Amino acid sequence: MIHLIYNTGIWFYVVAIRVVSLFNEKAKLWLRGRKDVLSKIETWRKQNPGKLVWVHCASLGEFEQGRPVMEAIKRERPHVKIMLTFFSPSGYEVRKNYSGADFICYLLADTPANARRFVEIVQPAAALIIKYEYWANYFFECKRQQIPLYIISGILRPEQRFFGLFSGFWKKVLKCVTHFFVQNVQTQSLLQQHGFSNVTFTGDTRFDRVSEIARTANEIHEIIQFKGNGFCVLGGSTWEEDEKILMMSSRNPDSHLDAKPRKVAKVILVPHELIETKLSTLSTQLPNSIRWSQRAGKDLRTYDVLIVDTIGLLSSIYRYADMALIGGGFGKGIHNILEAAVWGVPVVFGPNYQKFDEAKQLVERGGAFAIRSSEEFNRLLERCMTDESFRTKAGEIAMGFVTESTGATERVMRQLMGFFD
Repeated sequence: MIHLIYNTGIWFYVVAIRVVSLFNEKAKLWLRGRKDVLSKIETWRKQNPGKLVWVHCASLGEFEQGRPVMEAIKRERPHVKIMLTFFSPSGYEVRKNYSGADFICYLLADTPANARRFVEIVQPAAALIIKYEYWANYFFECKRQQIPLYIISGILRPEQRFFGLFSGFWKKVLKCVTHFFVQNVQTQSLLQQHGFSNVTFTGDTRFDRVSEIARTANEIHEIIQFKGNGFCVLGGSTWEEDEKILMMSSRNPDSHLDAKPRKVAKVILVPHELIETKLSTLSTQLPNSIRWSQRAGKDLRTYDVLIVDTIGLLSSIYRYADMALIGGGFGKGIHNILEAAVWGVPVVFGPNYQKFDEAKQLVERGGAFAIRSSEEFNRLLERCMTDESFRTKAGEIAMGFVTESTGATERVMRQLMGFFD
């Protein structure tokens, strides 16, 4: 009965996407990218036989977690092909040309027919699901066709559907998993409490990814020119609420204080969504600002605000920040804070961070700070600008946290290596 309700829900979801696509570009991409995808996979698979691993990522964040494992597979077993699938356009459209995978496409909606046909065509030797997205029919089909299925950097919480009112159905889904490689001991204990012994605490592969980025990143001379010798605040993957806070701070960060008002030396803003209408509005609202795409021939030293309107620079730009405001904390949840922390940058975000273990740990240690208002942000900003020892210590805590947490990829691969022979 629950399975029927689940399948009906998937059907309604697809119908809703079709309706929304009439006026929403992201929904339109979701549909367009899935057109004839099975026939494309079938053609490619016939031309590329041999051992293949299917890696699925919901979106861009999960891709960054899966990337170290994919690259380790290619490094250790170059004969193994990798098929990479995405659910969200924000993942696929950004990484559809990623060279570390042999074939990249959208994953079709989780209907029984789609799941059966996909697994039959692809015939993966194994499936690696990154972090989450427990699509029931794909999991059932992998089990039916005896495809080993692994969860990489998994994380679960007691309030999730797997342990609630209809947990019987969802535990059947979990039982399709060959092995769970999980981020924290809480997830390990939770699974063990519910009868799952096939679980290993390996840590989060994102730590390995951000460490690799920091190790190989090149200098960005335009950012160096823009920053100069001043204090620099960076807003990473920001949404509207985050941007409002940065706008107020860039104009007059300490107007609430008794101190003489002064501006933040520099602000770099990297919005989560690069929509032209939004970018144009930001340019108008932020005084003395310039967009990254319009920097040619300009003396960046003369601007107070830099709006980065391109994809792929954020993780490298964090190195130039003296303080980073990570977006999403006033919405559904924060974005990747590790990309900033690895550079020894104090991290700030909104109040909605409880689902993120790394954020909770960094707040407890003093390397990250949660705020609820622009007033709280401004007080923290003032302290970071005037108390160098405070800022330096917070940054060192953040960097140390990342350094001590690396190694998840190696721990995962150690257990998977035998399978790839």
